[in-house]
Amino acid sequence: MAHDQALSTSYDVLLIDDICSFLTPRLVALLKQSGVEVVGVYVPEDGPDAKRRLLECGISDVIETEAAPEEFIEKIASTLAHRVIPDAANPATTSVLSIGVTGASEGVGITETSVALARSLTGSTPTVLVDMDPVWPSVAQRLDLPVHPNIRTALDHVLHRVDRLSDAVHVVDELMVVGGRADGGRGPAISRADVMTLMDALAALGDVLVADLGPVPSVEGGVIREFDSIILVGTGEPVGVARMIRTAHEMLDVGPEQSMLAVINKVPSNGYRRAESMSEVSRALPALPVFTLPFDKRVEEAAWDGSLSRRGSFAKSVRSISDVVVRSLT
Repeated sequence: MAHDQALSTSYDVLLIDDICSFLTPRLVALLKQSGVEVVGVYVPEDGPDAKRRLLECGISDVIETEAAPEEFIEKIASTLAHRVIPDAANPATTSVLSIGVTGASEGVGITETSVALARSLTGSTPTVLVDMDPVWPSVAQRLDLPVHPNIRTALDHVLHRVDRLSDAVHVVDELMVVGGRADGGRGPAISRADVMTLMDALAALGDVLVADLGPVPSVEGGVIREFDSIILVGTGEPVGVARMIRTAHEMLDVGPEQSMLAVINKVPSNGYRRAESMSEVSRALPALPVFTLPFDKRVEEAAWDGSLSRRGSFAKSVRSISDVVVRSLT
């Protein structure tokens, strides 16, 4: 069994040894929340550290590897006898709203939209911005933040020392930010299970979680479906509009129940072109709310400064999107 299977497979008791690579206090906590009991198995010859590591992870009970089969059965039965089964009629839920921001391709303004939306929301509700782009993470660079700590630091704290999660969070004008991976996309990918674990932990910090997911082709489809809502960003020229429409249809074919809205970024100031872009997207995607974000020189200047663009037509348009998000929380 691997980490993902441990969280996605249905069973009552997990037997796990102290040297299992994915055994963490967070894993045990998540399993117990779902009604699974965890029994640790250790080799007595390995000394007291083996048993101690199991107990520190919060497991239900321990047993030696040399125990007889009957002892294992008795231990499992005893553990199940004290199990607390979650109430299926009243499941534990979190009030956090998770929003994933993605796009049909690179260069459409995914990061800028994520940053601006998260900053706008911070004025109304505690918001966490996390960079989950698996290939070109750039939120930290955009906000002139150090690349460490980052999402891997946050995940490590979540799995092993959740009380230190805040140490991996940067604060920019009250906006809480978790930077992206610092390996340029060359290291091992962050699994869907780890993404879910991190989102669950970050929910304790704010009411809204905004994630820069990067372009759709780089994102695992299962990750996208973990978010309450998806913002699909495209550009306003003909090619950008065509790519947005095609990508939206592909995403809706895979997850028709997915809540989604479309954002046309860098819309030209020309009234005819703006109206044509809006009309084409609205006609092709009648079920989706469509917003436009105009080209604004202030955004480029803010990017060079590593600051936030708070004024101008772009900031004003972003506020209209954040107002929709805030209304969904009330």
